[in-house]
Amino acid sequence: MDPLLKSHHPARHMNSFKYAFKGLIHALMNEANFRVEVVVASFFVSMGLLFNIKLYEWAVLVLALGFLLSAEIMNTAIEEFIDHLVKEHHEGVRVIKDLSAAFVLTASITTLLVFLLIIWNYIF
Repeated sequence: MDPLLKSHHPARHMNSFKYAFKGLIHALMNEANFRVEVVVASFFVSMGLLFNIKLYEWAVLVLALGFLLSAEIMNTAIEEFIDHLVKEHHEGVRVIKDLSAAFVLTASITTLLVFLLIIWNYIF
């Protein structure tokens, strides 16, 4: 079979989805912060349903929540990768991990602000 066609075989794409879902399950089962963020996301979605927010507000909220959860998964991947490669304390590793955590913090603050901007008018 032609290598180009083989790389686009449907079975290969199905495996990609299988691996992605395995990663998502790993994050849910092993990462406490990810579980907390899923609970927060569920609360935000519940509030959106309660206040019957508009379609464009849903779009912005879903993008913000996806950004937050993706940031946490990326943070986990970076930490796992570095922990696998570097076993001893190293200042460069600390900086990389701090920056990765700052990425999640920035995503968290952004998501909270998006939520507040959307819900504010419905509450007050």
